Amino acid sequence: MEKKLRELTGKPNVWLYIRSSNGWIKNVEILEVNSETVTFRYEHESEAESRIWEKTTRLDNIVEVDIRVLAMPKNSEQVEGMRNKLSKLLEQD
Repeated sequence: MEKKLRELTGKPNVWLYIRSSNGWIKNVEILEVNSETVTFRYEHESEAESRIWEKTTRLDNIVEVDIRVLAMPKNSEQVEGMRNKLSKLLEQD
């Protein structure tokens, strides 16, 4: 797990499943990994405010790591717009 977390340091779209919280923390930014702990930052929003947290936990408290690879809008117009942009980018090469 330590090696994988080191690879993901500074990468976007990382989700961590934390054993002690019994749940996922979404979109974390991994800041530091050492042989025993991992430090990461994440944002939590409520209706009243937005909070940014920085947490350090033991490596054995990280049960799973997920990486969101792609998010596609459900709206067909947005999808078509993305396809057109990608086609134009590919044509430039």
